[in-house]
Amino acid sequence: MAGERALEVKVGGLILVGVGLLVALVLAMGGIRFGQRFTVSVDFNNPGGIQPGAPVKIAGVRVGTVDRLEFRGARVDPTTGRASLVRVHAEVDARYRNEIHSDAEFFVTTQGVLGEQFLAIDPGSASQPVARLDRPVEGIDPPRIDLFVARAYALLDDTVTAIRANRRELGGMVDDLAGVLHNTNDLLRRNGPRIDGLLDDADRAVRDADGLVNAARERYVDGPQARRIVNRAENVLASIERDVPPLARDARALMGRLDHIAQGVGGDAQIADLQATLRDVRSLSARANAIAGDAQAVSARVRAGQGTVGALLMDEELYDDLQEMVRDLKHNPWKFFWRE
Repeated sequence: MAGERALEVKVGGLILVGVGLLVALVLAMGGIRFGQRFTVSVDFNNPGGIQPGAPVKIAGVRVGTVDRLEFRGARVDPTTGRASLVRVHAEVDARYRNEIHSDAEFFVTTQGVLGEQFLAIDPGSASQPVARLDRPVEGIDPPRIDLFVARAYALLDDTVTAIRANRRELGGMVDDLAGVLHNTNDLLRRNGPRIDGLLDDADRAVRDADGLVNAARERYVDGPQARRIVNRAENVLASIERDVPPLARDARALMGRLDHIAQGVGGDAQIADLQATLRDVRSLSARANAIAGDAQAVSARVRAGQGTVGALLMDEELYDDLQEMVRDLKHNPWKFFWRE
């Protein structure tokens, strides 16, 4: 009896160990983990084929599991201000909370080309603050390969159908195109020398134009004459800039003085005095002109040797006699007092 009881205990223990290993395997395969987690809600217009239970990975490391998918339709979420068709709710281990920054990106991708789809999180830059995950974030929709294949197939099917329906017209178009190419080739072959000549003429024209432009530039832009003109213009502008401000100041001062004079000459009596003064000035000017005329007449008579003064100044014999008399008086001063 004791042996049978010991055997039953051993079998029972073996069964319990097997059940424990089975439970552990199920938990491991299902991605069930124990510990604190937080929820991340990601909005997509089309999350592809991701399903609940799919892994959540950061930099290829599994950090959580997709909990559920919520179809929202076209309604706008008041917390985010945007509309999204599907919202994915994922559970992520709490120890990775501070690794997700404000510039993080959420997208659905696959393990390899045809592998399992999962929710990937690009944590963003470490210099950015930690992201706020208390409200839904916007995800990047995965590429729709199935949609691309369907549209490509539809396009290919439409193209084949159109070719089959218009085979005769397409054949005619190909024949016409072949004829055009043949005629063009024949035309080029027959007019080859002429085309070469035209190209040579165009090349010479371009070279001549280039030379003309360079010559004009050397003469009228970079030449010494152009530089002299520019220097003169700069000198003139500098002179104007130097002389105009003093002239403007003098003109303003003159206008101020004239204004002051005009304000001072305000009455009829002052105007009459000015008119009388102007008449006196005219009379004095006429007398001065007359005196100048008399002086010119006297000077003319003197130059002509007329009159006593003229004869005295212009007659050379009289000048010589006077000079001889003065010389004699210098040598014989006693003649002033004695007469022979």
